[in-house]
Amino acid sequence: MADVLLTGYPSLLTRKLASRLLSQGEHVRLLTPYRYQQEAEQFLRRTDTGSGEILVGDVTMMDLGLSGPEVRRLLREVDVIYHLASSSARSRPETVRAINIKGTRTILELALGADHLQRFNFLSTAFVSGSRQGVVMEEELDRGQKPRNEYERTKLEAERLVRRASRDLPISIYRPSLVVGDSETGEIEHRDEPYRMMMAFLSSPFSFGFLPGRGDHPLNLVPADYVVNVISHIARDPRGIGLTFHVTDPNPLPARRVLELFADHAQRKRPRGHIPAPVARRLFRLPIAKRFSPPESIVDYFNQLVIYNTINTFELLSGTNIRCPAFHTYVGKLVTHLQRVTFDTGGEPYGA
Repeated sequence: MADVLLTGYPSLLTRKLASRLLSQGEHVRLLTPYRYQQEAEQFLRRTDTGSGEILVGDVTMMDLGLSGPEVRRLLREVDVIYHLASSSARSRPETVRAINIKGTRTILELALGADHLQRFNFLSTAFVSGSRQGVVMEEELDRGQKPRNEYERTKLEAERLVRRASRDLPISIYRPSLVVGDSETGEIEHRDEPYRMMMAFLSSPFSFGFLPGRGDHPLNLVPADYVVNVISHIARDPRGIGLTFHVTDPNPLPARRVLELFADHAQRKRPRGHIPAPVARRLFRLPIAKRFSPPESIVDYFNQLVIYNTINTFELLSGTNIRCPAFHTYVGKLVTHLQRVTFDTGGEPYGA
């Protein structure tokens, strides 16, 4: 049984990974900010298997904001670290930088002091590729790309820190694309861009009458349960040390087809045409459009011809039944969940 430190609560990925690790018999120390302490304690009480405990702290603080005895015990006992804490483009730039860069540096410093660390698992993003076009290999990082927002910029810098630390630590890096929710339950992370895109579609009086761009390039989406399946499997395979893994859909649909399927299940009209991407970007910046339009970054995702190579991921998944579900098999569950959220929040477009 491994002794695990897991950051990132209360994100959907962190909760699902915690449940998976607990069900496997791991002892999970769940790092959570003070404001989520009671929620985290309730989460652990609802989990029937495994053993867990709450560490109240902050990845941006020295020693994670833990007491001296807590830190010493952690360094003695921890076997595996999963660093999932991150801040999205929706947050203030200073918050994004603090969590994504300073937080990563802090957890790496702690990992270097651990007595017998077996694995450091870092959640990056496929979008460290920024403005790149064409095929992106898993081992590639700095290839002259231009980050398109503060999230991409800080995750790129964080991955650089992790890669440098790999000379001294047993590190694995995971790069998911747009995480759209759980393929079984439809639950979706309310803090992420796909949620805002889909809720804008459901809430907008104008719907997506026109696509922000032609929509003929692949829109790479992955469900949260697939991401957790990949991470939890590879983290237990010693062949994964020192490697980077794209956790992406090997057969992504064109952006237009994604929205057509979403429209069909939501009983909305399909997009009828498109407006040029630069025009859409300017429109989404207007104050009146911010309430009903998807985030501006969606324009980039809709209009980027990029393919994420998955050689490392598929090699370590070989012989397992772990497969990325096709979007059409779970889009209905996403819509049902989002419609329930819209009803429960009185029609508020973006929820919590």
